Amino acid sequence: MTTLIKNKNINYEKIYFYSVIIFAFTMPFARGAISFFSIFFPIIWLLEGDFKRKFAEIKASKILIIFLIFYTVIALSAILSDNTKTALKFFRLYAYWFTLIVLATSVKKEWAQKIITAFLYGMFVSELVAYGIYFEIWEYGVGSKTNPSPFMFHIDYSIYLAFTSILLFSRIISKGYSLKDKIFMSLFFISTTSNLFLQTGRTGQVAYIAAIIVMFFLVFKINFKSILYSLFSLIVIYALAFNFSNSFKMRVEHTIADIKSISSGNLHTSWGQRLAFFAITYETLKKYPIFGIGLGDFEEEAAIALQNPKFDNYPAKMKAFMSSNHFHNQFLMSAMQMGIIGLAFTIAIYFLAFKKAFQTNSSEYKNIFTLFMVIYTIGSFADPLWNKQFTVFIWILIMSLMIALNKPDKKD
Repeated sequence: MTTLIKNKNINYEKIYFYSVIIFAFTMPFARGAISFFSIFFPIIWLLEGDFKRKFAEIKASKILIIFLIFYTVIALSAILSDNTKTALKFFRLYAYWFTLIVLATSVKKEWAQKIITAFLYGMFVSELVAYGIYFEIWEYGVGSKTNPSPFMFHIDYSIYLAFTSILLFSRIISKGYSLKDKIFMSLFFISTTSNLFLQTGRTGQVAYIAAIIVMFFLVFKINFKSILYSLFSLIVIYALAFNFSNSFKMRVEHTIADIKSISSGNLHTSWGQRLAFFAITYETLKKYPIFGIGLGDFEEEAAIALQNPKFDNYPAKMKAFMSSNHFHNQFLMSAMQMGIIGLAFTIAIYFLAFKKAFQTNSSEYKNIFTLFMVIYTIGSFADPLWNKQFTVFIWILIMSLMIALNKPDKKD
């Protein structure tokens, strides 16, 4: 297949390789790099040509096909929205997914190890900056001593840290690495896990519990040994975190207080408001069940729904928050914006991603992809991760690797 630029001196494979390495490395700490590559990758993809092969690979991927169909629903939802500004914002965030199509049809299987390694080095850089902030060596970005997350919102960073920590943990207990490698990874693991519990983001900390349990089940199957190891790891890690991290201890105490408040009927808490968003979404779906309210109109509709007398017990401050923010849940956002159809597409993509992870031939990458999906799915119940730049791009990176590693080998 000819390319759009017929220059034999252009080695597109090398361009993709080095670009993806840089992309993976800079992703944890450079929002500007993410924006650059979201434009750069599609341009190179179009210039390269070879569309017959690319379209065949897209057609062979259920995840990509479902997304493309889903995107027509997203576009229709944006067109029908009254709040054009907000609708265009979400339309743009979903457009980042076209980077996934580019990478899924361009990344080679043999690059996976180097791409993951580049990501880990990027996380190492972000952590150095975070620890410098925590120990008050320097100031940078939005981070502070009480919340050392310099480059992204603390919930987003907790997802990155939880995934990095469990990735390192799974490699440490595997048999595929040398003692020298494991010593370095153990130090990095301690640093990353400590950083996770210095953050105020509970999302990654909660998801990490499930990830540890699933990790031992993947390695040792579901038996007494895996249950014992997971319980021991959880007790040690979370006991140390509670005793040595004031931030984590404070968040645990807040969580207990939240649960007590919810039990007494008070939803004016962090967790309580997340439960209240379920009620608002339910009220909206009763009026707009199929296509939802529209991509940009969820705040306005929340304000209308909150006028219902059944929500009179919600404090004014809570109502103001709920009618001026996203719904802190990817599945609720999809349902609210695009109705049952949008929710069905969202669930289908998550389901297919889990299925693809389990189908991966390499046991190491099967574990990595599955653990990523565990953390990302749990995180999606606390925040709309597809609708935020940093968290949608870690999804794009891991999904592209997942699709690439599951492509059939070419026959000679």
